[in-house]
Amino acid sequence: MSIRRPDRPMTACWRYIASAVLFSRPSAGLTLWRKLSVCLLTGLLLNHAADPVPAQQTEPKLKVVEHIWGFDGRVQPGQFNPLSILLDNQTADAIDATATLQRVQGMLNVTGGQYVQPVFIAPAARRWIQFYPYVADSHQCEWRLEFDGRKIEDFTQPRAAWKLSNENTEQPPQVVILDRAGRITTQPAALKHLPENIFPPYATVTFGLHTVFLDHEPDWELPRQEAFMSWLKQGGRLHVLKDSRGEYPRFGGALLDLNQPLDRFTLGSGVVVRHAVQRGDVTEDLVRRVVVLDVLKGADEEFEQAIQEQMQQTGQGLGVAADTEPSSIDESFFRQMRELTLPDHAWWLIFLLALCYIGLIFPGCFLLSKRKDMHFLTTYGAIVGLSMAFSALFLVIGRRGYGETTNLQTLAVARAEDNTHWSVFEWNALFVTTGDDYSAGADDQQAVLSTADTMDRADAQVVTGNNAKIAMRIPPFSSQTFVDRRRLTSADWKLKIQDLDIQPSGLVKLQLSTGPDFPAGEHSQYLVLAGRRVYEMKYDPENRILQLFGQKQSLAQVCQPRFDYSYSSPWDTRLQNDDRTEREIFYDEALQQLMQRSLLDDLVNRPVRFELPSDRLRLYVYTEIPEEFSLRISADVSGTGRILFTKDLFLQERATDGRQPVD
Repeated sequence: MSIRRPDRPMTACWRYIASAVLFSRPSAGLTLWRKLSVCLLTGLLLNHAADPVPAQQTEPKLKVVEHIWGFDGRVQPGQFNPLSILLDNQTADAIDATATLQRVQGMLNVTGGQYVQPVFIAPAARRWIQFYPYVADSHQCEWRLEFDGRKIEDFTQPRAAWKLSNENTEQPPQVVILDRAGRITTQPAALKHLPENIFPPYATVTFGLHTVFLDHEPDWELPRQEAFMSWLKQGGRLHVLKDSRGEYPRFGGALLDLNQPLDRFTLGSGVVVRHAVQRGDVTEDLVRRVVVLDVLKGADEEFEQAIQEQMQQTGQGLGVAADTEPSSIDESFFRQMRELTLPDHAWWLIFLLALCYIGLIFPGCFLLSKRKDMHFLTTYGAIVGLSMAFSALFLVIGRRGYGETTNLQTLAVARAEDNTHWSVFEWNALFVTTGDDYSAGADDQQAVLSTADTMDRADAQVVTGNNAKIAMRIPPFSSQTFVDRRRLTSADWKLKIQDLDIQPSGLVKLQLSTGPDFPAGEHSQYLVLAGRRVYEMKYDPENRILQLFGQKQSLAQVCQPRFDYSYSSPWDTRLQNDDRTEREIFYDEALQQLMQRSLLDDLVNRPVRFELPSDRLRLYVYTEIPEEFSLRISADVSGTGRILFTKDLFLQERATDGRQPVD
């Protein structure tokens, strides 16, 4: 990858001129000012002469031919987004190097960790490579691609598929039609085109995609087929068109379930629709009609009126439903996780010693200096002695080591794909007492990781894949925060609706039976969403029954962010008036933000506009994170955390079981 700089014959000539000017005698008539000017000019010419013609003009190199962000050229904030890069090896040698991608803040400041992958490109060949950076917000920034530390190109992060705006408008989601690899076509013009060979092989990076149009069987290996089906079951929308022969495509392998002889059917939370048209007949009007946007539903007027009345009566609140960037939720979680590892200092003793020190210095040493029988060096000695003594006391009392241990704090949202597969998004804070190199990862799981806190530079490297990991260098008594999304397998909960009564006013009765693997614990909470209302539930572990219990409130109210600008302090009134520990308070209060964050997997950014379809209920289970959902850490750690499980219960399945149908 190194480029040889050839010698230029004019360089020696310029050096001769420079030496003649610099070492000329004063009688030559040059003043000092003129000498300096000539030296400066000569130096510039010498530097220009020493530099070769730019590499791209004299010899071939590695070139970026094309790059595609996301699926339609945009990114989805709060998700891992694919960045596909087509590279052209214009040399006669094979390239076997390590490619890195890193965010650049400003002109020179690189931030966050590095995404790393080995790349091999044959001589005079082209190859697509993919990175999966985590995009926390909609702010524009730069990303830098390097090969073995050599800069190849900078990429500007494009506009987001959604961003905060005062205008009551919504951006269209990412909707694409898949094209055959290597085939260039402009039909249909109403859709963005995505080559099928760059569809990600990992389901964990497909959550920014809303709808796919397809008129042929993609030439995919098994991992891409499984990733596509996982995306569909998580709530994707697939629209199947007729091929060039006027027939619907036939699918094989992992795509076999797409061959159902129905014009419309569901797979998991996703839907498949057949259209008796070819790609050339797809119009903008058809795209608008088939792409159902959850975000375009009307706002929850009842909730908006309630918060306006609250502001008028109490003077508290904003009076409007507040929206937040995903990065705000990330930063809130990370900040509070770091605070959980702050040492429990004896603050009363520290302040008492500080007052004693101030009093002994003044007026203590001042009065000592006024005594006539004391030598002036005695005063200075007393000041030095007090400084050393109290420094030692503060060092002992204020040191780290108040029982801290290396630990991992985790918050997570797990979305059910089916009865046994989950997509888990996690926020982690690894606190260490010994400075060293640490790694976190997952074996035999589809995983993507990132430092997420991209405003700070982190000494971390991320490797993606079925054995993904993040390698971090962490100083002693400090924390490294990072996020990850994984697809993993867990036991079937065996949920079954036993009794259900839904009235126009809302959910009246609900009873679910569960299996032995259903999570039940002392700190577990159970909620269910019907339409726009969230209901509390209670679990009976002896009979394994989950039933409606407690009050209801709107989803928008549950997801309304708390505006707490008071950072943790020794005088936190919540801790003084609450029997719970600071850790328990943090985990309990995180539930609301986790519910809001879980809606991003539905591509819903404004909870006030979200309404769950009438054909399903959504169960929320908030409990301690199971061991099988924890990351593998390269050190002995004590892990604590909570996880919010979200699982849709489809009412039409109950109707087909011979039970009472539900409209």
